[in-house]
Amino acid sequence: MKTSKIVNNLLGAGRKGRSSRGFTIVELLIVVVVIGILAVVAMNSYARSQDQARAARINSDLSALMKAIKTARIARGDVALMAITNDAGTAWECVHKVGGTNFATLNKNTDPCWTDYKAALQAIGNAAGTNLTGLEDPWGRPYYIDENETEGGGCGFLDKIGIFATPHQLDTWATVAQHDQYVPYITLGC
Repeated sequence: MKTSKIVNNLLGAGRKGRSSRGFTIVELLIVVVVIGILAVVAMNSYARSQDQARAARINSDLSALMKAIKTARIARGDVALMAITNDAGTAWECVHKVGGTNFATLNKNTDPCWTDYKAALQAIGNAAGTNLTGLEDPWGRPYYIDENETEGGGCGFLDKIGIFATPHQLDTWATVAQHDQYVPYITLGC
């Protein structure tokens, strides 16, 4: 008889006023809270990994563009980027868009922001002997290209590439680009 009493106690049959099946509301709340905490931790980790992947892609794309620019300049006889793209500011049409404009939603075949960018990529790619077609940032926008060297007949400023800041602000040349990379001078005396 003692053995069956011990077994019943271990199985919970001896508890007064409580069913041997089911969970209390407190136990369920604890489980829900733990699952919620784990979900938040997982979402934060996923967001961080997405940010790291975007940053890696930006760095890779800008490195490829920089290499193509340097190769194109040498191939064309050590000329400034402006002489390759025939433009003094490829990014001009994008920079002068209304504040808040999402460049990814602009028509890639007709909007000057995109057509100027694609023409610059084509010119750089042709001079460098590489294909830069379709080079876009992780959000589907053009990269920032600003040809400054020899602008106005002098040395001007360094040529610059980067990504456009988000959100876009109208006419903010000084703060329009992020992840800036400056192309070293190639013009003699600069």
